[in-house]
Amino acid sequence: MKPPSETECSSAAIAQPDARDSAALRNGQNRLLEMIARGAALQDILDGLMHLIEFQSDDLLCSLMLLDEDGRTMHPASGPSLPPAFLAAMDGAAIGPCAGSCGTAMYRGETVIVTDVMTDPLWADYRALIAPHGLRACWSTPIHGDRQQILGSFAMYYREPKPPGQADLRLLGVATHLAAIAIERARREAELAQHREHLQELVVARTAALSRAQEDLVRRDKLAALGALVAGVAHELNTPIGNSLMAATCLAEKTRALAASVEGGLRRSQLAQFLTQAEEAGQILARNLQRAARMVASFKRVAVDPDNSERRAFMLCELVAELLPPLRILARQCAVDIHADVAPGLAMDSYPGPLAEVLTHLVDNCLVHAFADTAHGAIVIGAVPGPDASVLMSVSDNGAGIAPPLAPRVYDPFVTTRMGSGGSGLGLHVVHNIVNAVLGGSIELESELGKGSTFRLRLPAIAPGMASEPGP
Repeated sequence: MKPPSETECSSAAIAQPDARDSAALRNGQNRLLEMIARGAALQDILDGLMHLIEFQSDDLLCSLMLLDEDGRTMHPASGPSLPPAFLAAMDGAAIGPCAGSCGTAMYRGETVIVTDVMTDPLWADYRALIAPHGLRACWSTPIHGDRQQILGSFAMYYREPKPPGQADLRLLGVATHLAAIAIERARREAELAQHREHLQELVVARTAALSRAQEDLVRRDKLAALGALVAGVAHELNTPIGNSLMAATCLAEKTRALAASVEGGLRRSQLAQFLTQAEEAGQILARNLQRAARMVASFKRVAVDPDNSERRAFMLCELVAELLPPLRILARQCAVDIHADVAPGLAMDSYPGPLAEVLTHLVDNCLVHAFADTAHGAIVIGAVPGPDASVLMSVSDNGAGIAPPLAPRVYDPFVTTRMGSGGSGLGLHVVHNIVNAVLGGSIELESELGKGSTFRLRLPAIAPGMASEPGP
């Protein structure tokens, strides 16, 4: 058996056979108000209201019509006991001065009492429609909203001509009051839902706009980085290429002069002078072309390819010990001391080549930037065991430090304070790429102006994703 619906249960609860007294009516009102408060469907509330009023009097049929948004037409919202054909015929009917009881009540904004629909002129256009259903009396009262706008009308029908008594008028008042509360609540909830939907649409639109703005900013940043790339490459390569071009041009001129001298008789002093000049030009060419080659190699390292890196097991202290001699030679030229403080026994299964490149870049960054204006300084390479099978490394200096506005951008490509003076702005960008993409770790910067900087690396002892396969 199909379980009863909420409307049927509510109607049965508020409309008992012996419920025709004030207490039962109050109880029914309270039940309807509870349904309204908990947000029951408007259809269930209105059907329950119709049953409540109908059970207060014999041979009573009720209906509720709602005024459409156009303010001119109406449609039936509830009438569970009225003939469906009659309600369907009233759907879309226009209100007016002679539009039956309901249409006229909404048009006038006041109660309309028709004791006999067969004789009252208000029903002249609807008499043929209502006659087959045996309905004779119809009393209708408009339902007003909080702002006194017309929401609809409530009607009571009888199958015999009769005027309303005091009890009937009281029921009309109760019904319109409860109906107004339910309709207003439903409309406010619908408006609130519409506002929420509109707000959600606004949020989606704003989110899309922010996303587009962010994409524009990223695009602008990329264009700015590209501009920095072009400016940096042009500036850094212009000097060695220009020097090489000048040396080659000078050598070509001296060669032509020597060729002319050979035809007229070449002296030993002329040949010796040419050889000296040629050797100087060759040294200039080699030196500047090597510098340009190093710059191009630095640019190429911006895109890190882990597939070209050899992986093996190694002891970290041994790797750092191998790096120290060449690093100390570079540091000695800047009057900087380099020390290592690596905990013994730190074993790693990772990429020693890229790790050595990271440490070399970090030390070189210190030499170029931290001690550019300092006569003496110190750099310490440290390493200790970390949590979760990790290694904590650091490269610290007691140099100039990094300005706070620049610190968040140190890993961006072509960001440098020494452009044109030996810094390309790519070293820390390469370091960041290697640490994240190859070594599977992370890098952080701590710096204070005038007190130095520390780059802290957290690296897995076993590089992720490419651990050694066990042998058979």
